[in-house]
Amino acid sequence: MRVVRCELLEVDIPFKLTFKHSLHERSESNSILVKLTSDTGDVGWGESLPRDYVTGETGESVVETIRDSFLPGVLEVSHSTWEESLEHAAHLEKEARARNPELPERIGASRCAIELAFLDLAGKHFRRSVAEIFGQRKREWVEYSGVISSDSRWKVIKTALKMRLGALRQIKVKVGGKDDREKLQWIRSMVGPSVDLRVDANAAWNVSDAIGKIQVFKQFGVSSVEQPVAAGDLAGLQAVTAAVTTPIMVDESLCSLGDAKKLVAMDACDYFNIRLSKCGGLFASLELAEFARNHDKGCQLGCQVGETAILSAAGRHFALGVAGLKYFEGSFGTHLLEQDVARENLTFRRGGIGRPLPGPGLGVNVLEERIDPHVRKRHAVEG
Repeated sequence: MRVVRCELLEVDIPFKLTFKHSLHERSESNSILVKLTSDTGDVGWGESLPRDYVTGETGESVVETIRDSFLPGVLEVSHSTWEESLEHAAHLEKEARARNPELPERIGASRCAIELAFLDLAGKHFRRSVAEIFGQRKREWVEYSGVISSDSRWKVIKTALKMRLGALRQIKVKVGGKDDREKLQWIRSMVGPSVDLRVDANAAWNVSDAIGKIQVFKQFGVSSVEQPVAAGDLAGLQAVTAAVTTPIMVDESLCSLGDAKKLVAMDACDYFNIRLSKCGGLFASLELAEFARNHDKGCQLGCQVGETAILSAAGRHFALGVAGLKYFEGSFGTHLLEQDVARENLTFRRGGIGRPLPGPGLGVNVLEERIDPHVRKRHAVEG
């Protein structure tokens, strides 16, 4: 198998609603999709959602990094086995950095998009599933969490009611506004005492505000608090973690193994939020999960707002294959997107349930006619 063509698509998939949190609000996905074609006509798809306030990457920088630093190594190598392909995929970033030593420290979205496309292509060519990367399945299904964005009282209550009717047992609430206490009170009264409720501040507070807010939130049975202070404020995270009994989860502060080592050394969190797009795809995320497990830190599989079925499929395989994950986010599909991009419907069902995906590669068949109307820019590279 040899890759002979790459298309890099800057895509804006529209949402059914505007999703808001303290750092941003958006009504479309702002995605990068990668399409790889082999010399035998097989096609593989990858995806990432670059967020400059997380990894520093933009759509333009991801296209440039993939085209100039990752693609030369992908286009120049032929593979005769699935195992060879996995070995190559696992070392894509190392090869890219050898090719371009000036690459920024955080290129997770770039690595994720090209890695997933390559794995999907190799899986389809060799008729093997990406799930095999993780060995034996660790669970028979995934129970995804709901997420309630920062919004008006009516919309928050309406969303909470939908989640109650949908039998979701885990819900994350975006906080960081003036009405956080009232919002949590509304939601808790709507969903009942048995639902696992956690919050995400998206770096909205300083240390003293964070400690005060978290103490107030205890009355609502909040199970964890995500990213209470700025991403780069590791000393602040350390102080908050030491001052409260509610577990602290990091998100924007965690984009690489180097970040994880600093956080563990400072005991600056209790949980990692691992998102495939920001953390560099499946292999890098698996390394983070194993590091967390070896250092007594919990893990959540997170997602970027606006993931299509491509990243949802990758997340599904990760969720089913990795031990020790506490919470699962993703597979929002048409709960959020006006239309998803695959023939298969990966949108989680009642109770947040998502099942294993059969089939080679990522296990989804992408329908280009659903993508084409939303392509902002298209870049093609021939091998």
